[in-house]
Amino acid sequence: MKRKIENLFRKYNVQGISCDSRNLKPGDAFFAIKGEKIDGNRFINEALKTAKIVFTGDSSWKGEKVFYTQDIRLAVAIAAEIIYPNLSANLVAVTGTNGKTSVVSYIYQILKLLGQEAATIGTIGVNSTIKIEEKFLKELPQSLTTADPITFRKILNELTEKEVSNVIFEASSHGIAQRRLGEIKAKTAGFTSFSQDHLDYHKTMENYLEAKLQLFRENLEEGGEVVINSEILDSSYGDGVKNFFTKHRIRYFGVGKNGNIKVKNINSSLTGSKVVFEYNKKEYTFTTNIIGSFQAVNLLIAAKMTANLGFNFDHIVEVLEKVTAVTGRLQRIGFLESEVQVFVDYAHTPDALEKSLLELRNIKAEQGGKLYLVFGCGGDRDPSKRELMGQVACKLADYVVVTDDNPRSENPRKIRLDVLKGADGAEEIEGREFAIESTIEKLKKNDILLIAGKGHETYQIIGNRTVFFSDIEIARKILLLKNK
Repeated sequence: MKRKIENLFRKYNVQGISCDSRNLKPGDAFFAIKGEKIDGNRFINEALKTAKIVFTGDSSWKGEKVFYTQDIRLAVAIAAEIIYPNLSANLVAVTGTNGKTSVVSYIYQILKLLGQEAATIGTIGVNSTIKIEEKFLKELPQSLTTADPITFRKILNELTEKEVSNVIFEASSHGIAQRRLGEIKAKTAGFTSFSQDHLDYHKTMENYLEAKLQLFRENLEEGGEVVINSEILDSSYGDGVKNFFTKHRIRYFGVGKNGNIKVKNINSSLTGSKVVFEYNKKEYTFTTNIIGSFQAVNLLIAAKMTANLGFNFDHIVEVLEKVTAVTGRLQRIGFLESEVQVFVDYAHTPDALEKSLLELRNIKAEQGGKLYLVFGCGGDRDPSKRELMGQVACKLADYVVVTDDNPRSENPRKIRLDVLKGADGAEEIEGREFAIESTIEKLKKNDILLIAGKGHETYQIIGNRTVFFSDIEIARKILLLKNK
């Protein structure tokens, strides 16, 4: 396929590519992609007014400058590779239901602490140790967890030209299934967790797992190692994952209670965690201000993946205590000396919510008080997890408030009712800001509040409107007023 596209690009002197007919420039090739909501084939005739040539996955299209390809998404990725050919020396991929952003950030921070140039691509955008021009960043479309293949290769190309040798990126199941990574090969890859999510897209857990595993089959260098949370290997999906690795001759390395890096003890508190683990018959101990035993495992996954790039493991462990938490990942809002503690977390799956609540429940047990929770579920996303999240919430929190998240095109009331089916005894409060404010007002000495679902996000999507909204800023504002 690559040779065919290269020949056509030469023949027609193609200078650029686009999947959006509105952004076409003279000299571009247009790729007509049939998405879930918009079919790019509808715009082929319009595109031909500007584009040199058009590629489509619809075999019914005929025309001198219209070319059919069986895998249109892969064709886009290959075309992006041709237009933006440069790649950094060390590419690192991280997938998983939860924990991708944290592990990517931890690897980046470790490399920076070791004096290396590095960059990240993912949920929280592009971050680099070397300054990237604002003009370039503004030109990029709003990024998904895994950017579209054109944007992805454009970013990689820019980072390589800036001589950034290490690039760590998040690989979502959507991005993998839709071939957004193209044919790039990562030096090492991480698998942080696997639990229910995105079934609105993948339909079954088996399909969802297959999408995750596709990363290691198609986008990992030969001889590269997968660093995997040992919880996955110990789960009901563990045998299938192990068989997959064996079948495709993929090396894997477990991290966790039963991993090759064996976590022996994690003592978490409001100020952080003390971690004891064993690797290669040697015991290590380090402290971190990052809260949560699951985050300690993520930190060790990041440590091993960094070692896979050729860095000394002992030197990596020495800098772990300087690694900081990612914004909106079990982030404490306010001051430690406050009578109440408020946390904001991105948890938006049953598993992630359970882990965060369990962590805070353990901390609460030491200091007394009650555990409060404010959360909701996003619209136009897997509805089957809503009732499950309600069940988890009421099982682990002492007081639960169900409110709005990003309702998108769905009726917010319907989403709340879906959650409440599993949230027996929970309070329903319309309006996320009012829900946060009224719950903080209820807090008494030693109480803990978790505001879950949006984490680092600074917006709320209601219908076709995107408005500014930050759980972190709202919580800080209310706490300041409460403490006056």
